[in-house]
Amino acid sequence: MFFFAKIIQALGIADVGYALFVGVTQENGMGRELTLMLLGFAIFTFGRFLERRATPQG
Repeated sequence: MFFFAKIIQALGIADVGYALFVGVTQENGMGRELTLMLLGFAIFTFGRFLERRATPQG
C-alpha cells in the first residue's frame, strides 16, 4: 500500500509538471493549466492520504 501511494504521488507531481508545460507552450492555455494543476494536486493529496494510512503512526 505504501508503494502504491508513492506511485500515485508521483503521478500527481507529473501531472502538475505537465500543467506547467501546457501553460508555457499553448496560447491561451491558462484555464487548462489551472485545471490540470488542481487535478494533479488532488491526485497527490490522495496519495499522501493513502501513505499516512499505510504507515504506522508512532
